Amino acid sequence: MSDELEKKEKEIKKSQSSKTNKKTIKKPRKKKEDTNLLQAIIKEEQILEEQISELEIDKNVKITKENVFELLDKDSSKKNIVVPKKVRKLLVKLSKRKRKKDGNENLKNSEGTVIEVKNVSKYYVSGNIVTRVLKDVSVDIKKGELMLIFGVSGGGKSTLLNLISGLDRPSKGQVIVCDNNLPYMSDSKLTLFRRKHLSFIFQNYNLLANLNAFDNVQTGAYLQKDPAKKVDIVELFKEFEMEEEISKFPSQMSGGQQQRVSIMRALAKNSDIIFADEPTGALDEATTKIVLRFLYNINKETGATVVMVSHNPIMAQMADRIIHVVKGRIDKVEVNQKPTHPDDIDLFKMEK
Repeated sequence: MSDELEKKEKEIKKSQSSKTNKKTIKKPRKKKEDTNLLQAIIKEEQILEEQISELEIDKNVKITKENVFELLDKDSSKKNIVVPKKVRKLLVKLSKRKRKKDGNENLKNSEGTVIEVKNVSKYYVSGNIVTRVLKDVSVDIKKGELMLIFGVSGGGKSTLLNLISGLDRPSKGQVIVCDNNLPYMSDSKLTLFRRKHLSFIFQNYNLLANLNAFDNVQTGAYLQKDPAKKVDIVELFKEFEMEEEISKFPSQMSGGQQQRVSIMRALAKNSDIIFADEPTGALDEATTKIVLRFLYNINKETGATVVMVSHNPIMAQMADRIIHVVKGRIDKVEVNQKPTHPDDIDLFKMEK
């Protein structure tokens, strides 16, 4: 009997030992997984190599603001360029500071135009890498136009909007808006210029938390000093279907309601030019219709120039002209012979 128990004990220990070994033994990684990982790494490196080139400069060539862009544009196929320190410093200086007088500072708009962009390029500097976002862009926008800047994400359309609205400075070229050549203006004068002539609609609303909806909109209207251009704010709330929220604070409103208030704040200023960067990107269908209806009507009724940025091709139906931006260049400017009212457009057709 004891022999049988001893035998059974040995079998149990052997079984437990076998289970333990099974748990601790790791299966070796399959060769196929190793191969796939290696291929992915190689592909990523190839993509980076295709996108980045190194700027080659003759040691005898002196780099100046006159020739630096010619050197950068030698290899126009590459968007990102590794540059030496002296080139980097010069580009930062050209893009961040008021441009020195060179005879172009007093350029005015051509007759009938309110915005003119002439041979504009824009480069961004990060470390020793320069990224070309716009190259030799030229375009004009007529007074009273409803213009759409259209293109895919990363193509340069928002950068173009930032340059013509004075929120950023071009690396080279002229940006003439309302008879002012923006690169030659100081930061303080640019602020005054934007306050006087421009309104902005962005996706983020940034309402003042201590003011109710009416007072938030009033801050926009306050900047309009021309009595003839004052907007009826109560009527504006009716148009945006926000009468019940007129006394509410931001914390008491939904995100969509706050977005409407921020748009009303921009429109209440009733400026000469209204810039809208993806104005409907975060809105539902009902609010999108309201916003675009108001932009369309204010353009037709008051003659305000409206410049919108969007990646939605359906919005082109309401514009007078469409600027197609592709890989940092103006691909074409399309004329819409019969602009359509937003109420007659299925703006969500592409998403259905």
